[in-house]
Amino acid sequence: MAMLNLQYEKDFMSKDEKYKQTIHFGLLLAILIGSSGAFAFDAFTQGISIQVSNFNKIGLTFLGGFVAGLLFFVLYLKVFSFPILETLNLLTLSFCIAHLFGRVGCFFAGCCFGKPTNSIFGIIFPIDSLPYNHFHKQIKIFPTQLFESSFILILFTILFLIKSKNNFIIYITSYTIFRFLIEFIRADNRGVIFNQDILSPSQLFSILILTGAIVIIIMRKFAKSQIIET
Repeated sequence: MAMLNLQYEKDFMSKDEKYKQTIHFGLLLAILIGSSGAFAFDAFTQGISIQVSNFNKIGLTFLGGFVAGLLFFVLYLKVFSFPILETLNLLTLSFCIAHLFGRVGCFFAGCCFGKPTNSIFGIIFPIDSLPYNHFHKQIKIFPTQLFESSFILILFTILFLIKSKNNFIIYITSYTIFRFLIEFIRADNRGVIFNQDILSPSQLFSILILTGAIVIIIMRKFAKSQIIET
């Protein structure tokens, strides 16, 4: 769905075939690198050594994969001298679609689940699901996967309607703030980083990514003001 949306994105369609093929190939490589990063990050924060016998114990962490894939893709764009932010802005709506369906997939898989709740938002997962095995009983829990997919759907709609030239910055700043907050109602094993359990690894990554986004915003504004002054 994400690739299909990109294929019919007006600005992307206007590019020449060589550019489009290069971007598609780069995205494929970024997905592979990102998946490896998501796997490695989960293993690191869970304290699990990466070896064949442990593969079934290791999951995927979205932000770990996102950072790994993004870093690779930025370097890839640099190699081909493609504008980085302009390209990322062009791809943001497709990122949102992939992100949305990814979290829906998490819901059906039962992973990334929330804490117990008595609210109307609670749902009960079936016996032998991951939440059931975690709590050892069927109880109502927050469907954090659906909360996140709903948030991304709203964000996608807003970005589609406002047609901003800063789609990517809006996406990562909005999502990292949302992710930091929703971590407080996640109940699956969040892992540990820097020998502290106050903030989850994903919360620390959210702070890091948000800080980077703010620095980029400040640098861009400074660069624009310099151009105006000259």
